[in-house]
Amino acid sequence: MNVQRYVVVDLETTGNSAKKGDKIIQIAAILIENGKIVDRYMSFVNPLQKIPTFIEQLTGISNEMVESAPTFNEIANDLQSFLENSTFVAHNVYFDLTFLQEELSNYGFQFTGPILDTVELSRIVFPTNKSYKLSDISDEFNILHENPHRADSDAEVTALLLLKIFDKLKTLPIISLQQLSRLSRSFISDIEEILEGFIAEKLISLKKREERTDLEVVRSLALKKEYDLIADEIEVGKWDLSDILAIFQQDNGKIKSVFPSYRVREEQLQMMQEIYESLTTHQHELIEAATGSGKSLAYLVPSLIFSKNEKKSILISTFTTNLQSQLLEGDIPLLKKVLPFQFTAAILKGRRHYLCLQKFEQILKETENNYDYNLTKAQILIWLTETITGDLDELNIPSGGKALWNHLHVDDSSFVKNPFAEHCFYQRAKEKANKANLIITNHALLISDIHREKRILPDYEEVIIDEAHHFHRVATEQLGMRFSYVNVHILLNQIGTSQSNGNVHKFLQIPEIDENKHQHLLAIDELVTEVQEECDQLFSSIHSYVLVRQRDTSMNRISYRFNTDVENNRAWSAILELAKRVTFKMSDMIRLIEKSLQILDDKFEETLSIKDKIVCEEFKSNFQKLSDSKCKLENILFTQSEQNVTWIEIDAKGAKNAASLYAQPLQVADFLADEYFAKKQSAILTSATLTVKHSFTFIIDMIGLTDFYPKRLKIDSPYVYKKQVKLFIPNDMPQVNEVSLDEYSEAVAANIGSVAQITEGKILALFTSYEMLRKTYQLLKEDETLEDYMILGQGTGSGSRLRLTKNFKQFEKAILLGTSSFWEGVDFPGEDLTALMIVRLPFASPDNPIVAAKSAQLELEGRNAFYDYSLPEAILRFKQGFGRLIRNEDDRGILFVLDNRIITANYGKDFINSIPELEIEKNPMHILTHSIDQWISKK
Repeated sequence: MNVQRYVVVDLETTGNSAKKGDKIIQIAAILIENGKIVDRYMSFVNPLQKIPTFIEQLTGISNEMVESAPTFNEIANDLQSFLENSTFVAHNVYFDLTFLQEELSNYGFQFTGPILDTVELSRIVFPTNKSYKLSDISDEFNILHENPHRADSDAEVTALLLLKIFDKLKTLPIISLQQLSRLSRSFISDIEEILEGFIAEKLISLKKREERTDLEVVRSLALKKEYDLIADEIEVGKWDLSDILAIFQQDNGKIKSVFPSYRVREEQLQMMQEIYESLTTHQHELIEAATGSGKSLAYLVPSLIFSKNEKKSILISTFTTNLQSQLLEGDIPLLKKVLPFQFTAAILKGRRHYLCLQKFEQILKETENNYDYNLTKAQILIWLTETITGDLDELNIPSGGKALWNHLHVDDSSFVKNPFAEHCFYQRAKEKANKANLIITNHALLISDIHREKRILPDYEEVIIDEAHHFHRVATEQLGMRFSYVNVHILLNQIGTSQSNGNVHKFLQIPEIDENKHQHLLAIDELVTEVQEECDQLFSSIHSYVLVRQRDTSMNRISYRFNTDVENNRAWSAILELAKRVTFKMSDMIRLIEKSLQILDDKFEETLSIKDKIVCEEFKSNFQKLSDSKCKLENILFTQSEQNVTWIEIDAKGAKNAASLYAQPLQVADFLADEYFAKKQSAILTSATLTVKHSFTFIIDMIGLTDFYPKRLKIDSPYVYKKQVKLFIPNDMPQVNEVSLDEYSEAVAANIGSVAQITEGKILALFTSYEMLRKTYQLLKEDETLEDYMILGQGTGSGSRLRLTKNFKQFEKAILLGTSSFWEGVDFPGEDLTALMIVRLPFASPDNPIVAAKSAQLELEGRNAFYDYSLPEAILRFKQGFGRLIRNEDDRGILFVLDNRIITANYGKDFINSIPELEIEKNPMHILTHSIDQWISKK
């Protein structure tokens, strides 16, 4: 019998643990019958204990509000009656149910019915949602959520969410519901009977006119149909740049109706003309386009005109997926409404991003005990009825599900005898890219594709490289190598033995395999175990070697640069001996696997089932990875080159074998010049930060454009920074290099606290050291004068960058301490950011292996490593950090630089001159506080 009575419950409590004595302070329950809310129950509860300050701030429930409320004993009977013969529903069901059961048991009651968890069900039914927090879901679906963290409001939202989940499930085709029902036996939620009810209803009422026309069933999977909406365009000759620019030269024309906040920007128009000229005259160019100049549209428009006129595709490469999303979801749809011609844009990523349908069909048949695997399968089932890309980046899968994806993405097995070939997401993405005017990709794929035997990207001669200040670093990483214990361990487990559930075992289970021909493969069992053990010893020895030589005992992540020819000691010799043993054993494994794979021929593979063909292809793939791993280990440890830097990274506080080996080229300029830029007609590199001391020379040298004499253009921002920003420099801060980390952190925390008290807004503090960030975070958390502030710190357990950014925006008073990724790529417009504080000038650590090696190389060449490398890199980073403060023409904000070197060092002026001209005040902090107050009051 399908349960039709649901009671949605939400509790507010004095803490997180009922077992430790925390109590309920508010309870709300909403009764749903036959798809409608029919009754509500709400009561404050006297916990007979004091409500902690944090809970009071979070919920708004005070001790006074519960003082005259009933105790749980007085409402227990009512609750038991309300819950009788019902399904218990909650958002994170075990939290609410555990508290309720603890209280009910004290009065002889117990709930024994079915349960539903709306967190779990939301993950399954809305697999592309960015967050499953109740407030985020209510925003996503425009559900009114008046008082988050209050039981009545939370319960109401959860009830409406449950109905939305049911509505979505009812739209699924029968085949998807049946597969979901089979998976549901491993879920927290008792949903199987409900799904069977939906299936029965569909079977009774199934008529052709009721079937979803937007879906098609291919074998056992229901897939979203894709329609090509681009009609054949009538040729109209060539499009004139001036005619198109006229659209963007008036802010009351067609563009205004599509984009109400649009305003004419001369900087944007200038950039459009400049890029079109470079494309048509086949020239490379660098363009620094400051914040507010409208950079994205400025390169999209001329690229499209050129593409239409010349009938050529243009590649657009970005560093971040955020920018790709902005282009695809914001700028390109806008241009489709504004421009007088049709065009296509496609995004293309590496094969690992795309789902292989035949692999998913096979894995769906396999029974799993792994909860995350089953949850991920359920998510993908529903996602397939929505996605036309099959791109992993659309999905929000659990961390455990990412391991499953390693068995689901497109690889070589996806192109042989595939019954889903016509529906292959990867091939479809390639076909779209081949026909598109604009092909959007990322720097990493662009670089890795240069020497790839089977190219992923279509042929192209013109490229726009946005976020170009990252280009040389990405090239360095892509042309380098990494060998880690974790990766080898995972690979060896995937290959497995004749007895484990890996490649070897599955291969030998194929019915067509003649075991007599593959008897030699059984010898791999011992080898796999030996390589595992030898690798464990190798990486444990490497870990110990670095620990003995570390300089900073407080750091967890430690880097150690090495040169095999120089590390002349017994410990290093022992490491090399272990590495040789690993490579010898790997070679033996490779020979055994190679012998088995050579026996397979094309004719044999034609007789295999899809399942067994996938087994063979996975075996081949991991064989190639094993060969690559052996080569990497040999190259990093035994092949020394003056052109490369080699180093070790360890987790000092992690496992004893938590180590990785790296090798990267010291410079990529020659490679990029010869293998990339020389083969392109026109490359336009743009970013908000390309110049150092108003010159492009540094970036041109780094990326290899020197001999091409590229055009250069610097476009200033339309913002009036002198009116919008003031720079404050407290000259009583201690010298960063003359005091301990603890002392400097205390001074930083004191200044952040002072600014917070005056501004009463939101402060972003940018650090260059995680250790200093953590110390400052702890000091701020202990500061009683900051009780009203939400204090967030990257790497302190406050969540991911996305979570930190969202929380920072939610609170009226907040302090966010960030490093690394927060120096760029995050936007806090308007009142989302009051003050930006740069704690230290962003010089890379001289102990960083790449920095140390490049500096040494420059010194050998007779150059000044600091002025020719470290300083320019720091200035570019500083400019990126400054860009977080002002995001539109109406923003106002305060910039604080706490590092005294900006006024005491000779190079300090280079940082100040790198940003727009600002009013600057240098004084002791107690004087600056009055100036801040005056500046804020000018609003």
